[in-house]
Amino acid sequence: MKKTALIIGGNGIIGRNLALHLETTQQWDVIVSSHSPLRYQIRGKFVQMDLNNPDSLKENEAKLKSVTHIFYAAYVEKKSLTEQVAANMALLQNLMNDAEELLPNFVHITFIQGGKAYGAHLGMYRTPAKETDLRCFPPNFYYDQEDYLREKSKGRNWNWTAIRPDMVIGYTVNNPMNLGNLIAVYACLCKELNVPFRFPGSPKAYEVLVNVTGTEVLSKSMEWVATADNTRNEIFNITNGDIFRWKDAWQRFAEFFEIPYAEPQKFPLTDYMADKAALWETMVKKYGLQQHTLDQLVQWAFGDFIFGTECDAFFDVNKARRYGFQEMYLDSIEQMIAYFQTLKDNKIIP
Repeated sequence: MKKTALIIGGNGIIGRNLALHLETTQQWDVIVSSHSPLRYQIRGKFVQMDLNNPDSLKENEAKLKSVTHIFYAAYVEKKSLTEQVAANMALLQNLMNDAEELLPNFVHITFIQGGKAYGAHLGMYRTPAKETDLRCFPPNFYYDQEDYLREKSKGRNWNWTAIRPDMVIGYTVNNPMNLGNLIAVYACLCKELNVPFRFPGSPKAYEVLVNVTGTEVLSKSMEWVATADNTRNEIFNITNGDIFRWKDAWQRFAEFFEIPYAEPQKFPLTDYMADKAALWETMVKKYGLQQHTLDQLVQWAFGDFIFGTECDAFFDVNKARRYGFQEMYLDSIEQMIAYFQTLKDNKIIP
């Protein structure tokens, strides 16, 4: 029987790239869902569904009857941690409360966690981070979602798997927490202003070991955990498979963008980019770029956090390898440069 994927959070960086990957395999019927209209083309179906509504699944039952696998990549940002837990738990519960009854062929849900499971949002955490590491002090909606699915799946005909990528690099717009977009836009602004391309964090942050996760690897891993027999009710770290330092990447980024490189100089992107929206608008017209505002492409506070991290931050991915996933062998710096070229090709940046 052909598998049917329901991708929740289809406009995000993870959902978008997963949908396109699954369609290339020709092994899946793909249904993409989002609370807002879909911002790209797929061969499969799009179902606009707001999971803030407890009846959203029931209202779309006829369109979703064939679903066998759910890929859950929805996320809502809130000001406080308590609000974040409540909001993100509500989305998942509103989906799962009726899933068994309304989706008779449903067998598996893959859901996304990330570095916050290890305390990345708090600063230093044990490296390399392993799936068996102890939890951090709550609240943390990853833990609530995991506990909910662990309990709800007991004795049922479906199971779950959690994927933990680190910083995700892949094509998307209108999703400003995108490190690839941030670096590329920052480089283009430097070039336009005729200033050198400097790492905006501290010299210490320039030296730490980090890793990233490309959407190609992530999408393949999500398909793998959904279909393999030994991945049920397990957690897997997924990255490109290597680690690197920003100091080894920055000069190569400068070479790609054909701008002068200079040593790090710490400054808050949030403050210094506050007046650059008009410049970007001018660049969009000058270079014939797609009509995206700076705020649609980049969240500078995210960059300040990433480039302000002064401790190693990387995952151990050997569990996934031991279980059979053999796709984590990329050169992350080269993967990011390839992504910058994709942005150029799609007229997102000049």
